[in-house]
Amino acid sequence: MFVADNRVQSAKSYFFEKLSGAFTPSECKSMWTTILNDFFGWSSSEILLNNNQRLSESDLLRIRAVVKRLQANEPFQYIMGTVDFADLKLKIDHRALIPRPETEELIEKIAGLGISFHTILDLCTGSGCIALALKKKFPKAAVLGLDLSKEALVLAEENAELNNLQVVFEQGDIFNWQSQEQFDLIVSNPPYIPEKEANSMKANVLDYEPHMALFVPDHKPLLFYKKIVSIALIHLKSNGYLALEVHEDLATQTRALLEVGAFKNQIICKDLQGKERMILAQKA
Repeated sequence: MFVADNRVQSAKSYFFEKLSGAFTPSECKSMWTTILNDFFGWSSSEILLNNNQRLSESDLLRIRAVVKRLQANEPFQYIMGTVDFADLKLKIDHRALIPRPETEELIEKIAGLGISFHTILDLCTGSGCIALALKKKFPKAAVLGLDLSKEALVLAEENAELNNLQVVFEQGDIFNWQSQEQFDLIVSNPPYIPEKEANSMKANVLDYEPHMALFVPDHKPLLFYKKIVSIALIHLKSNGYLALEVHEDLATQTRALLEVGAFKNQIICKDLQGKERMILAQKA
């Protein structure tokens, strides 16, 4: 047996020992809590009380399988198959990027505007996390999520069903997308990482998450934002809002795209770590 005995405490010791070189103690604790909650449905208080509970051999093998996959740099969210995001439980796997806390902050910035949006367009929707979170924030809104990836859209549909939210998901390339619709809010978290930065990225991102949702050519870092702004010029209603997640080093350059007569109140917002990661702008 790979653990001293089959008690929860022994399994926990094994988990922390095997992963201590790759993760901080707080990260290990968070993952361990998630595993026990997901595998056994235990609450935080039950986890504290059940240290001496005996686990079955199959339970121990499931825990070891998680450890092996983490040691292979697979993202924890992909291993568990779900992620908590903006009061939603979402399915997540290799078909789409893992929703980040920064994106949750973008949702809160939008909600903080105090406006009741009725028509919302989410460009590069991926797992559907933004579209679905906004539908939950604005239940009466008609929400459309657009993405190039068929696989991602299937996942987004699964997440809509899982959370009992009515969102329309459409396959399309934003570079040739055509529509007659007008929107109160256009939001996007598009690819924005220059390819040269791949060399400095962690293996759990680089080896597992879809590159088409991450990277842009080094010589065209604002490729998607230029197109999104052009879409907003046509499809955003007067006084409607454009909300973007951006590269922390390119926020000023991205805002410059909006410094034309069609937009007002262009604001760069910092995330909780003090990084310039979001832009809000209102159409004149």
